[in-house]
Amino acid sequence: MILVAGGQLDPNIGTLLRRILERGVPFRDLLVGDDLTPRITIDLETGALLLEDVEIRPTACFIRHDVFLHQKTGSSVDYTAALNWFYALRGWSLSQSGVRLFNRHSYLSENNKIENLRLATSVGLDIPQTLVTNEFTSGPDDQENWIQKPIAGGAYTTLLGDFLTEACAKEKAYPRFVQRRMQRPELRIYRVGPSLFGFRLTSPDLDYRTNQNTTIEAAEIPQQIVSALVSLCDKLGLDFGAADFMQDKDGRLRFLEINSQPMFAAFDRIVRGKSSDAIIDYLTVNSDVENSNDAGTQSISL
Repeated sequence: MILVAGGQLDPNIGTLLRRILERGVPFRDLLVGDDLTPRITIDLETGALLLEDVEIRPTACFIRHDVFLHQKTGSSVDYTAALNWFYALRGWSLSQSGVRLFNRHSYLSENNKIENLRLATSVGLDIPQTLVTNEFTSGPDDQENWIQKPIAGGAYTTLLGDFLTEACAKEKAYPRFVQRRMQRPELRIYRVGPSLFGFRLTSPDLDYRTNQNTTIEAAEIPQQIVSALVSLCDKLGLDFGAADFMQDKDGRLRFLEINSQPMFAAFDRIVRGKSSDAIIDYLTVNSDVENSNDAGTQSISL
């Protein structure tokens, strides 16, 4: 039985639950929302997990940190609540060695973008020319060929020249990525256990998140990056995640970043539920031992 836990408003949770229902896979959902607060108890002595006063014993868990309720309400309480729900349920699942889940060993890394870029180069992936700096008194002469973005996220990617002209002093005071501008389309590659799924993202915008005018298509994954990407995922303890690549002016793919909790609902529609199937298949593999990344038995599904 799979325990699916996350936000009531999260479309990714909804997508996965619909596929689970279609396939008739046993599950329990634990959804949290503005008017939905399930009651749980975790007994740390026995390891028991009680949901609505009844002990449940899932063989697998799929847990997402909910960001959607806070986006809707703007409430700091909702933000804190979502974080604590995630930590509680993720913590219980990590403490159960026989429970199947994604990214069991990723707690060994904080998924820092700087570390990821350095690790990417160590496994043979190319990255864009990149600086981390808060020194903006001078910049490259060809500013139209450079972008900037905050190291930890929280704001859109912009042209470096626009940032230097428009940003306030406080925004310029803390370190940011300054990176050579790459060319669209963007290639996103999902790792779901032993499977990889590739997608091409085409957008007229510098940062495709700024508007809802992105075209998503299934894409072939260049075989020359597969081994290095899998190696990077393994080093980060990620058997579930999404890596982004873009091309430089010479057409060479450059690794940008990897997300350990990616959105997947829109991409799953493109492949007609195959990525959700891969999630379910991975979680329903019979196993009473801790998950491994199965690095030596990678089979690539496109």
